[in-house]
Amino acid sequence: MKNRRDFLKKSSVGFLGLSATPTVSWVIGSNLSSGVDIMQQLVIINDKGVEDILQSQIENPDNRYDGAANTRFELPTEHSTNNLIVKLASSYASPYSNYYQSDRIEHALEKAISFLLRVQHDDGTIDLYSTNFHSTPDTAFLVNYLSPVYICLKRMKRESINDFLEKLESFIIKAGECFLIGGIHTANHRWVVCSALARLYTMRPDQRYLSRMNEWLAEGIDLDPDGQYHERSVSVYSPTCNNMFLTIARLLDRSELMDVVRKNLEMSLYYIQPDGELLTDASNRQDNVMTRYVNAYYYAYRYFAITDSNPRFAAVCELIESRMPEKITNMILLLMEDFIFEKNIVSQSKIPDNYFKRFIHSGVFRIRRGEVDISIIEQNPTFLSYRNGNSVLQSMRLGAAFFGRGQFVAESTTQEGNSIILKRSVTRGYYQPLPEHLRTGEDGWVEQARDVRILSEAQTLDYQIIISEDNGNVTIEAEVKGCDHVPVTWELSFRSGGVLEGVTTDRNIDDIYFLEDDQGIYKVDNDSIQFGPGITGHKWTQMRSVLPKQKGMSVYLTGFTPFRHTLKLS
Repeated sequence: MKNRRDFLKKSSVGFLGLSATPTVSWVIGSNLSSGVDIMQQLVIINDKGVEDILQSQIENPDNRYDGAANTRFELPTEHSTNNLIVKLASSYASPYSNYYQSDRIEHALEKAISFLLRVQHDDGTIDLYSTNFHSTPDTAFLVNYLSPVYICLKRMKRESINDFLEKLESFIIKAGECFLIGGIHTANHRWVVCSALARLYTMRPDQRYLSRMNEWLAEGIDLDPDGQYHERSVSVYSPTCNNMFLTIARLLDRSELMDVVRKNLEMSLYYIQPDGELLTDASNRQDNVMTRYVNAYYYAYRYFAITDSNPRFAAVCELIESRMPEKITNMILLLMEDFIFEKNIVSQSKIPDNYFKRFIHSGVFRIRRGEVDISIIEQNPTFLSYRNGNSVLQSMRLGAAFFGRGQFVAESTTQEGNSIILKRSVTRGYYQPLPEHLRTGEDGWVEQARDVRILSEAQTLDYQIIISEDNGNVTIEAEVKGCDHVPVTWELSFRSGGVLEGVTTDRNIDDIYFLEDDQGIYKVDNDSIQFGPGITGHKWTQMRSVLPKQKGMSVYLTGFTPFRHTLKLS
């Protein structure tokens, strides 16, 4: 550890220009407004995983995957190896680490980058084995992750890592060729590629990089008036877009992109739930209804907490630092890369926790009353979620056994005061023979679309749900009418891990319950949700017309049309 001690004795070197050995005194729940404290803790956490990831590296010169990081599926990939490089470099570059300037790390890094160069295609791309091959956007993700490694380790001016840095630079520069011509799949990919081009331009000022970046940016930014990006991926791609726009703006002085990020960060304050979890139910991407947290926003929130002296953004940083620091160790080198993070953030106020807001373009109502958090989602089978502290009603859905189209998804939404009205109307029936002029005598069912036939015996089902909120208490009035005697099922899906009281157990399917009358209670530790009264007209829940039971503990209210029932949550 001689090198580490010598480093810390020097002044004005490394992250934060430390001149004395730091004392690590971080504890859960502390206010980490100091960049020194944050970096100490993140590096300590990162160190805990170094040995495991070193053990995952393949050591076999005769193997194509020599130097790669293996996965739990025994499938070494470019992405697992990228993660190895970032993790090892984060400890190697930090004087707080037990692996600071470690020879073992140098050896592992050199083998890892040799693997990446070996599997990089001639066109500069790499593969994402789960789905994309010769992938420009996935290559761009890697360049964005690896560029801070290059910058931070190059600043160390250590001769022993020159070979690694030369190979890493070769990988990045070769990747730049695919960014000049390669395409993308999704909205966020454009900005990931643009950020990679901005990073390349700072390494090698080539006008082609700027020209290609400007082609993508000329399409316009997919930010709606609410402040949300097109994919509405609150936990994955919204923070990804923020980080990419912030990188472009920071490196190329594109201040207008800073405002894009600010707007999304302001909106995202209202998607944060009491424990730092995010509302994901309205996402258009793979994080839909997944349990995800606010940690991916940390880089952007901390940047603007510093530059704008924004106390609410600082409050989000404190939440992440105190409750989930292990989720942001992948940002160590991003923080080390830009010296602005040496500054302390302003004293935090608090994340908004008392509001009733509608994000009309995202189709989401967000209501917060302290520990009570309510979401109402338009055009989504999950039209309501409700949580009180650790007790979570993760989904409320309504459906009927109606022509295979009985799942309620709101078609229209209106608001009257504190009441939200969701409506849907479905008409189905039967079809008559083809009109004479369309008959060929061949195969009319295949030849003609169904809608050219006359619909007869039409049946209609009208749904209306009125949701009213009063200081965290919610009343839901549901009405389904039109065609009579149609079975109706109303699902309340509670997150696993709690205890249900006042319900009866279904005899056929696990984790299905009925609220037959009176009140039910769902408890997790000292937090609870009371719901009722119940109604049970039948015990058929898994209808052809409705979506299958969700994960967790599902309580059902059932009946027949005309169906009218009022349920209260508190």
